[in-house]
Amino acid sequence: MPERYTGSDGKTYLFKGWYKGNAKPSTLETTKTPSYAVTYDDNDDLHVVYEEAVMKTYTLPAREALFGYVDEQGNLINPAKFKLSATMGESDGATGEMTTFPTIDGIDMPASQLKKLAIPQKVYTRPDDGTIVTYGPQEVSVEIPKYYQTISISPTTAYTGDKTKYPVPNEVRRGIENPDNIVSSLVGTTAYNLTQKSATRYTARRSYWTWGPTKTLYSMSIYSGTAGGNYNLSTPDGTIYYYLENRRVTEHFVDESGAKITPPTGFTQGNQLVVDSENYVYTVAKALPKIYQAGEKTYIFQGWFKGKTKPATLKTTTTPSFTPTFNDEDDMTAVYQEAIPTAELTLTGAVDIIENGATMDYWEALLKNTGEAPLTTIKIKPTATWAAGIGAPNTIFVQGTGQNTKAFPVTKEQWTTGAGVSITLDQPLPAGGQLKMNLLGTAVTGNPGQVLTADVEVTGNFGSLTAKDTVRIKDLDQEITSPDGDGFISTPTFDFGKLAISGSKQQYGLKKAADYYGNGTRNPYLRLNTSQANWSLTAQLSQPKSATDSLPTTTRLLLGTAAAASFTDYNQPTETRTPLGKTSTVTLTADNTATAVVANQQFTGSDVYQLDFTFANIKLEVPANQGMAGQQYQAAVTWNLVTGP
Repeated sequence: MPERYTGSDGKTYLFKGWYKGNAKPSTLETTKTPSYAVTYDDNDDLHVVYEEAVMKTYTLPAREALFGYVDEQGNLINPAKFKLSATMGESDGATGEMTTFPTIDGIDMPASQLKKLAIPQKVYTRPDDGTIVTYGPQEVSVEIPKYYQTISISPTTAYTGDKTKYPVPNEVRRGIENPDNIVSSLVGTTAYNLTQKSATRYTARRSYWTWGPTKTLYSMSIYSGTAGGNYNLSTPDGTIYYYLENRRVTEHFVDESGAKITPPTGFTQGNQLVVDSENYVYTVAKALPKIYQAGEKTYIFQGWFKGKTKPATLKTTTTPSFTPTFNDEDDMTAVYQEAIPTAELTLTGAVDIIENGATMDYWEALLKNTGEAPLTTIKIKPTATWAAGIGAPNTIFVQGTGQNTKAFPVTKEQWTTGAGVSITLDQPLPAGGQLKMNLLGTAVTGNPGQVLTADVEVTGNFGSLTAKDTVRIKDLDQEITSPDGDGFISTPTFDFGKLAISGSKQQYGLKKAADYYGNGTRNPYLRLNTSQANWSLTAQLSQPKSATDSLPTTTRLLLGTAAAASFTDYNQPTETRTPLGKTSTVTLTADNTATAVVANQQFTGSDVYQLDFTFANIKLEVPANQGMAGQQYQAAVTWNLVTGP
């Protein structure tokens, strides 16, 4: 049975109950679906009792809800940019019916820069039975432009305007017949909080009247009226202002792991550019540098990407530009790789052989920047293996890429204590650049033939590098050279002094003199370098001649046997000699005949070999009655190093 109905007479009737039979009892049954067992007598009729309702008219008044939209600077935004709408409806507590009405769209008010929702009045004539009908917007939504990040009833952190300019209204529920009767109220920061439904759509807070039997949700803070048992109206007590925060493109600078780094000069980590229109295009303010320095670190541009997730492939243009997608994927992240400074160091002396006690013209320490990061700090000092026989430099003369030529004075104390010398650069040494540091004024002293090491350490933002070179004290008897490739390092001279002319064949020994092999206490030697395992040695003697005479080609140079030795760590302070045995007896005839001295592969296992000829065994054999008084005879010994298969 219906709770109520309107009859053909236009009157409304309210259900009171029902009874079986002909006599109305004092208490009626109130179930809406009468059912009973038939007694098969004249008392089985159903009687349903309705009562004519006392009707009352209720008017829920029209109201205009005003909305303002505030930008970050505190200015009202053109309301036409926002789509405001309200879905109207009603719910009848008596019948449980819910009805939806046409949607109401917000109306722009250009003069005041506000937007309004005009809620029409609703008139109800219904029984005065305590039941309630509720009317109002069941949803109020606003669509914001996509270049805004959020909308809020309270100022956002980006807001820079006057925070007192736009007061927050409260939701107030009043009696309609007695407006001074405030049923309840709700603070505006709660009442007008919005719920985000999509990237740009937000809805107003919804709730229901506690006495409403249908518990239907309404945007009560905007408008909600009840008629019947309660006759109330809920509305804001002022204009509702919402604060808009723009979307932003944030600029990030990170290393390859994603960690934030110090940005290049002219850029700011986390710099934000305001997205202020639907047609906004992000473009970096200036080109990103390919390489830059921040403190002691150098960074090299790897590329950039849009959004939050680093892709497998970066964009490599140095002027990032893109159209935002108006979501949370509009940041620009520039990726840089920290360049690790690297360098190479060499040390080269002006000469390989030096007179004992002489000053080396220079030791050139050459530092080359082999990386992509500039070298910013440089210090040079001797290592612990700098030979005691090499004195401290008095000056370091510096030339280099992008540097002014400079001379840095050096004290003995600086050098010998290892304090070293800091080289002040006019500007960082760029990638591919080099710096020459010439150490001047180093006196070299030692024993004849001794090898001394100059060893330096250069430190800086590239770490620590060492380099060394050697110098040999000049031999007392023979010149020592450094051949390129296979060849002779030193060859002996054979000086027999003044000889008497004899009527018979004679053999003469080498002259005795303090400055010639120490009066015979040292031996003439042959020193050679070969990288081949297959090598042999021959020698030839030319015919001795003077300016006007010559000795016969039967003249012979008797060298005897030579003691052979090999070198380990040649030209190093740790240089050692290992005996290998002796050659066969060597006799050279002055007719340029090649005579074997060392057979192929007779001596192996090294690159440097020496043959020592015993001073006392070396003889010049001259036939009888040869030579002229007062003549100086010279001949050449040609040594032939044969290498290969």
